[in-house]
Amino acid sequence: MLGNNIADPTALKELHNIQYLNLAKNKVKNVACFCQEESFVNLRYLNLSNNKFTELPNFTLPKLEFLDISSNKLEKVNEAWTGHPSIKILNASDNKFKSMAPFKNLPKCQELYISNNAIVSLTGLDGMASLRVLHVRHNKIEKVEEEGIAEIPTLETLNLRTNKIPDLDNLFRLFAAYPNVKNLNLLNCPVELAYSSMNLFLADVLAKKPDIKRFCKVDVNDKNKLEAVYLAKYKWEKAEAERKKLEEEERRKAEQEGEG
Repeated sequence: MLGNNIADPTALKELHNIQYLNLAKNKVKNVACFCQEESFVNLRYLNLSNNKFTELPNFTLPKLEFLDISSNKLEKVNEAWTGHPSIKILNASDNKFKSMAPFKNLPKCQELYISNNAIVSLTGLDGMASLRVLHVRHNKIEKVEEEGIAEIPTLETLNLRTNKIPDLDNLFRLFAAYPNVKNLNLLNCPVELAYSSMNLFLADVLAKKPDIKRFCKVDVNDKNKLEAVYLAKYKWEKAEAERKKLEEEERRKAEQEGEG
């Protein structure tokens, strides 16, 4: 039913055993039929991308596992929507959501795609005990808060490309909330653009989190890990030399004052 100018899919609810429904690229405005407990009780796959409805509805659909609501310019959230017990993959990219709050309480969700929205913070993503993949590229995240970000130990892939993460301090706070991230993308963020080379950036990250497997689309290898060791040693030696220099200057100053 892809691209058939459908505006109201209510009549389809009589198909009690339907499991797969693709209504992408239609003109659907009325989605109330997906919010009635007696409707579509066996539906597992629902694609409503590129349609005309204006808010995230209170989907019931007890067996739903895949939901695509991308490219609908959604910003409002129905007050009855509090999450969903069975969704495993949710695509809400290319909308106008400003926070993570609409996507909390999805206990079985393994993949969440919310690229190209207006999200400003990673806070609010609670109740996501199964999340493995999180794509938040092309949003407006400027910092990683020290408190308020829900810990998600299951998260392995995080795409923050083209946000506004400013520096390593903010980047390293991500690892406290997402300790098992192995694939991280920060391309086109200020923290990445500040480096003269990707190798230097990667070395600094590996010094803090040596178990990263893929970083900014680069597969980490033994050479990268060795460079991280050398860079960390160089920085330590430089800091030690600076510390000793300051100590010597203070000692000489004290001696001069004592002689005076």
